[in-house]
Amino acid sequence: MHRTLAAALLLTLAFARPGYAGTDPAAGKKAGDTFKDCSECQTMVIVPAGTFIMGSSAEERAREGVPETFGSHEGPQVKITIAKPFAFATTETTKAQWARFVTATNRPIPTQCYDYNPDEDSWAGTPGKVVNWENTGFAQTDTHPAACISWQDATDYAAWMAKTTGQKYRLATEAEWEYAARAGTTTARPWGDSVAPICNKARIMTSGTFEAIHKGESWVGELLCAEDESYTKQVGSYDANPWGIYDTLGNLWEWVADCAAPDHSKLPTDGTAQTAANGGDCEHRITKGGAFHSRVWLARPATRGDGQEPNNRPVASGIRIVREVN
Repeated sequence: MHRTLAAALLLTLAFARPGYAGTDPAAGKKAGDTFKDCSECQTMVIVPAGTFIMGSSAEERAREGVPETFGSHEGPQVKITIAKPFAFATTETTKAQWARFVTATNRPIPTQCYDYNPDEDSWAGTPGKVVNWENTGFAQTDTHPAACISWQDATDYAAWMAKTTGQKYRLATEAEWEYAARAGTTTARPWGDSVAPICNKARIMTSGTFEAIHKGESWVGELLCAEDESYTKQVGSYDANPWGIYDTLGNLWEWVADCAAPDHSKLPTDGTAQTAANGGDCEHRITKGGAFHSRVWLARPATRGDGQEPNNRPVASGIRIVREVN
C-alpha cells in the first residue's frame, strides 16, 4: 500500500467514531465535565446554557484605552441567551492536531502567511517569503497552537472533525465564543478588571517579541510583558478560566463562524451567528481574543478583530472548535 494512503487510513481509523455500541462520550456530562470523542481528538468541556451581556461598555473601553476604531465594534452591549449547553475545546487546536488533518486529507501546504514585515513595521506579510503553518518563522513544537490559519482552514478542520467522529463539530459563533471566554464573569477579563495580572495569565506582546521584530516603531511606549520568549506559548501554559478553558486571551486570534459586522446592533440575541440575512458581510470574517503580538487592551473577551477575507492567513490566527451536544 502507498505510504501516504496507509498513513491516511491509520488516521481515519484513529478518528473513527467511538463507542461501537453507539455510545456518545458527551452523554450524561454536566457543565464543567470534559470528554474526548477519540484518543486523538481534542478535549472538550461542557459549557452550560445561560444568559450574558455581550460586548463592552464605554467605561471599560475608556479605562482600557481602546481606540475608537476598535471600540466602536464592541457595542452596543447586547443581552444574549444561550438556550442549550455546548462543548468548547479546552485549548486551541495544536500544530500536531492540525498536521493530522493535513495528512488525512492530503491538504496542500500553503506558501503565504501574513507575518511581520520589519521594513513596513506591519503584520501584512513579507513579499517573496515562504511562510506557513509548518514554517511560521518562529519556534513551535507539536503542542503549540497551529498558526497561519485562515477562516476557511479552520472551517474545513471542524468539518473534518465532524465527518470523522460522526459528531457535530463546527466553529463557535461569536456569541458562543465570548460567552465561553467570559465564563460567567462580567468584568473586562475573567480574573477581574485589573490589567496587572495579565503577564501571568495570557501570552501577549513580550519584550522578547519586541526585540524579535526589531523594536517596531508602532510599539514604542506600549506595555510589554517582561519575558524573553517571543511568540506563541504551548497551549494550556497559563491558568484556565473558571470554566476550565485555556488561552482565550492571547496566544492566537481565534476564528469564529460569523460574517463580519461593524457592531452588535443587528446581532441575533439567541447566540446564533451573524449572517448575510441579518446584516453580516460574509466576504469578511471575525477573530476573537488577541494574540502573542497583541497590545494589552486587545486581550479581552469583548475585543473583535478586523474583518478579514476567509482565505487570508495571518501568522497570529488559529483554531478553536465547538461541538453540539444533545
